[in-house]
Amino acid sequence: MDDAIRPKEQAAREVYAEGYQTWSTLHDAAFKQAFSSEYYLRQLYTAFPNHPIFPPDLAVDKSITNVALVNGTTTWLPAEEEYLPSFETEAIFHVAWVKPTKIILTTDTQYFLTTLPELFGPNSHHIPILIQAWAFILSARWAELDGLDKSPQLSVGDPITIDIATVSKNAANWWTAILSVDGCWDATTRNAKGNILHSPWSTVLKSERPILVPYNITADISLSHSAPPSFSASCQYMADYCNAFGISDETILAALAAAILIPAIKYDDRPIILPIPEIIHDNNMKENEPPKASTFSIPDILQLDRLLTLSCNARGVKSLLTSVFFKPGVPCNMCGLWLRGSFSYLSSIKDPHILLRILINRDPDLGFLWFGAFITGAYHKSLREGRAGWWIIDLAAAAWTGTLMSFVQTPVPRLEPGTESISHADECRLLFLCHDMNYTIPPLFPFPPFGSSSMSDANLEIREHSICGKDHGLKYAYFTWVCTNGTEIRQEPETPVVAIRPKREPTLTHSQDLEIDYDDCDSEDETSEMVTRNMFTWLRGEDGFPVAERAIREHEWIDNLDSDDDSPIDGDVHSTFGGNLHGWLLKTSTQRSNSI
Repeated sequence: MDDAIRPKEQAAREVYAEGYQTWSTLHDAAFKQAFSSEYYLRQLYTAFPNHPIFPPDLAVDKSITNVALVNGTTTWLPAEEEYLPSFETEAIFHVAWVKPTKIILTTDTQYFLTTLPELFGPNSHHIPILIQAWAFILSARWAELDGLDKSPQLSVGDPITIDIATVSKNAANWWTAILSVDGCWDATTRNAKGNILHSPWSTVLKSERPILVPYNITADISLSHSAPPSFSASCQYMADYCNAFGISDETILAALAAAILIPAIKYDDRPIILPIPEIIHDNNMKENEPPKASTFSIPDILQLDRLLTLSCNARGVKSLLTSVFFKPGVPCNMCGLWLRGSFSYLSSIKDPHILLRILINRDPDLGFLWFGAFITGAYHKSLREGRAGWWIIDLAAAAWTGTLMSFVQTPVPRLEPGTESISHADECRLLFLCHDMNYTIPPLFPFPPFGSSSMSDANLEIREHSICGKDHGLKYAYFTWVCTNGTEIRQEPETPVVAIRPKREPTLTHSQDLEIDYDDCDSEDETSEMVTRNMFTWLRGEDGFPVAERAIREHEWIDNLDSDDDSPIDGDVHSTFGGNLHGWLLKTSTQRSNSI
């Protein structure tokens, strides 16, 4: 007798092999073409034009002890507005934190690759320095936002050793402060109780050995600690440093990408570990010949604000990274096998330079985020979440960036009148788009349910909308901010957006040369079981299972839904729409007469 849920052994091996071959093929494709790190990093100048930005006079919630929050609402159009009403979901940005992020400078050789020396060469040694510069620049811009009641502070610890060339007094002050161990200029605000909260990019340096900061002052004026420089002055100080040492544009942008990831690191409550910068000067340079001037320019202020706002959505950034592990065609009962095959291959790649190129090749538009993730170490958490099948789904971040992150984003195809069945995936999409009070939260996991339902077993809304001849899809309409005086500011794209930028799905060839490691292939897969149980809980939690799906309802993967031991999912992995899976248990009393 066929199993109602668990795939057959041959099907399980095929999906596992597909995961393995997908990443193997992406690896081969990445090395058949020239790789330009600057190409992906220059996306920082133009990335995500539909992403909202913080407006002036933004209302900030400071009532929580350890964080300051900004709330806004995303408005969605599920169909033509006169046919199905729009609906709203809340988005939350973390704009201040109780403590800075720790950056540890180490002599441990295992961390020398974190600055990707094969890509940036000797310039990679400047990355830890430039991350500090960018962190301050973003904080300085943050401090200019109204509603934050910023109060810059200065605390200076022991100096560290980095040549900053000939600079002005103010520039020397700035570099000495941001490169000081255990102290720096820090943009802060206060919560409702008067306690200090730090900007999302605030850092504190820890170094395994003391370092000095030699410099020459352009005028003979003694140094004195003054108020922190402005955003524009800070940008100029960094530009002067880059010109003095001929630092490449891609290195500067790589440091910006890393700084954008600082709030995500802070969200996970972990430090950033970087090698102590050992600046290598070019011995072949002719005496008194200045280094080649940098051509770098700061992103325009609108784009920088867009990146700043993106950075404050730590959950959204994390969801974008893990979205590369989603494959739309893989159903929930096989998703664990796809992931097992994927990570069987990915775990065999030990060189971070190679792994970076493979992951970027899956979704090139997210390339600069992966650079930041590798430099800061955030990619380790992304890989762990991907392997486990537990990661964040942020549909708003997906819409703002055009990223395909969940099966619910895919438009519902029009069905012809007289159609007798509907896929479970389309059933889920329509339930969410109709937004009945029991379906205001999207499915927790990105992989669609398998199978289909008889149209006679579907509820009335599904029957009506599946054959109405109208288009149904999750379209992003606009985002609304609330300001301090109670006014609302709407930011919207030129036209409603459906985020369906596909992942790169390489053509798979069953090469005799590729030996697939099947050691981790197991149809008794816990990830597939977990995702399947949750998917059918979401789909059938209100009306129950139709009689035709008795075998699914009574399957061992599903049958324990009413157990008293069932408990809510804790931790990080949940939808940004809120909600609790504990309330989605199947009911014995249902609204469908032919249900169980």
